[in-house]
Amino acid sequence: MARTRVRIIVDAERESRKIRRLRSMVAMVSDLLRRSDMPMIEAVHLVQAVRSQALRIFPGQEETYDRLYAPRFARILREKYNIPDPREDLAA
Repeated sequence: MARTRVRIIVDAERESRKIRRLRSMVAMVSDLLRRSDMPMIEAVHLVQAVRSQALRIFPGQEETYDRLYAPRFARILREKYNIPDPREDLAA
């Protein structure tokens, strides 16, 4: 019974570290995208690299990434490179 509790705690701590690692990476890249003057193609490659790394950390969680982080990066890229939001076309 005690081993089971220890195992649960260890697993929870491991998961927590993975989440912190991903959040830190997303925050760092978001900040870099906002502050740098990199060409758009490099920014897109950077976002793709973050997605790849996130899916290495959390395999099979494409949908979760696409719900949580893809919209943030899309918004940053739209704002930085003056890309129209396709949702605005649907509202018109």
